[in-house]
This record gives sequence, structure tokens and C-alpha cells, in this order.
Amino acid sequence: MLTTTQAFDKFRRRLELSETEEKDAAKRQKDVRECIRECFDLTRDFLSGSYRRHTKTKPLKDVDVMFVLGEKERWRRAKPPIEMLEAFEKCLKKAYSEPGQVVIGRRSVTVEFEKNYYPEGHEGKVLSIDAVPAFESGNNEYEISDKVTGTWIKTNPETHREQATAKNKQLDGHWVPLVKMVKAWNRANEKPIKPSFLIEVMAEELVEPPFSNYADEVRNLLAALEANIHRAWADPAGLGPPVSDQMTPELVNSARKALQEAQRKAALARRAEETGRKGDALALWREILGDYFPLS
Repeated sequence: MLTTTQAFDKFRRRLELSETEEKDAAKRQKDVRECIRECFDLTRDFLSGSYRRHTKTKPLKDVDVMFVLGEKERWRRAKPPIEMLEAFEKCLKKAYSEPGQVVIGRRSVTVEFEKNYYPEGHEGKVLSIDAVPAFESGNNEYEISDKVTGTWIKTNPETHREQATAKNKQLDGHWVPLVKMVKAWNRANEKPIKPSFLIEVMAEELVEPPFSNYADEVRNLLAALEANIHRAWADPAGLGPPVSDQMTPELVNSARKALQEAQRKAALARRAEETGRKGDALALWREILGDYFPLS
């Protein structure tokens, strides 16, 4: 029977991308890139978001590819942002024509490949790619369309990546796996915290060295998230709207309840481990963190 420490180490490794997923991600994002290139004048396109920051959880979904539009497309910048997203949608539907396969999101257009949540031990494929239209605005900054606000907002994905890398180094490489574990909790519990990037932003401030062990650090982070979920959390790059702008008072209350329940179960898991009931401890952690958490 695994100890909790051994199970968390196995969980950490399970959350790392497999060679199959890496290859599938490379192929599928290549196909999406080629599709967009046929429709638009681009200066460059590149991976961004949590995939680029290595904080993406499994199953691999919403892999962000940013498409920087060239001068021939500059006229679109004067149009409402939704028109830019609709243009991407129209383009992608030429290649991905199944009903519901191409969907406009808040700041991107999603191409869905698979909708299944893969079971334990399965090397899953990439479930979806998010195509993000953008215009350069200088200093590694970009403007992207925001359907909700109806505006073009600034972002700097390189700053986000640098900050995540620095924090991970400060925690001796433990911060990224910790964030992925709490994101796994979020996904397993119907995403009470939206967007998942908010977990990263909060964890940059709330997690401090020294690192103890994953079980304790997950419990501590869940408690810290509960205590601070009501706050407004700014874009780490200081450019766009607050990362927490989706968290209405109703969603904050729902998130608090979900975090409290996770902490309750985590306390029971700790007690079970301390009293020699290893199987019960692992079962509780799986309830908290989802099906990728091992029982053996």
C-alpha cells in the first residue's frame, strides 16, 4: 500500500505530459496553425498560456496558440473584437466542420478534438486547441480581443512565463507541480475557480518557501485560496483587466464552499494516514484531487 507521500509523488509524475501527449500536441497545434495561416496575414504564431508555462493539467485541454496578425489585417483592429473572433471561427470551420467542434470563447476560438475525460493510466490526447488572435503593441505586449468586455485588452505572455519560472525556482521546482495539483482539484470539482489561471496568480503570492511536502502544501494552498478568493487579483503583467473578473459574489461563495469541503476531506485524510488507514487516506485524496490521484 502506498503512503500518502509516495502517492503524491506518483500523482506528480502522472500530471507530467507523456511523450504521446507531447507528440499529439505538436501535431494538432501544427494543423491549427496551418489552417489560420491560409486565411490571415501573420507575423508569427507561438504557444502561450499554461502549456507554455508548464502549468497545464491533464487531460490536456485548451492549449493556447497566439496568432500575431500582420499589417494586412490591421484594419480589423478598428472593428469590434467579436468580429475578429468570428473571422477566426469562419476560417477554422473550413477544416474542422463537425457540429460544435469550433466554438468562440472569451478571448479565443476553440477547436475541440476529443470530449472524453480519459480514465486512469490512459495516455490522453490533446482535447482542444485555443486560437488567440492578437496584434503587436510593442515591448513584447499584445492586444487581444475580449468578447465579454467588448474591448481589445493588452497582455504580455512572456512576463507571465518569466514570473512563473522565477516562482518555481524559488520553491526548488515544487511550485509548478503544486499548482497543477490544485488545478486538478479545480477541474475535478467543476471549476469553482474561474479561470484556472487565477489559481496560478494567487499561488504566486500565497505560496512561500520553504516547501514541506505536497500533502501539507496542497492543504495550505487550499486554505489560503479560501481566505483570499474574495480579493481582486490583478493581471501580473499589469496590463489587462483583473484575472479575477469572472468571480462574482455568487461564484466566490461557491468557491469558498468547495474549498472548505476539500479542506475537510484533507483533514480526514491526514487523520487516516496518522492512524494507519492508508487506503482510506488515498481514497479521500482521490475524492479531492480527481482520478489521476493513485490508489496503488
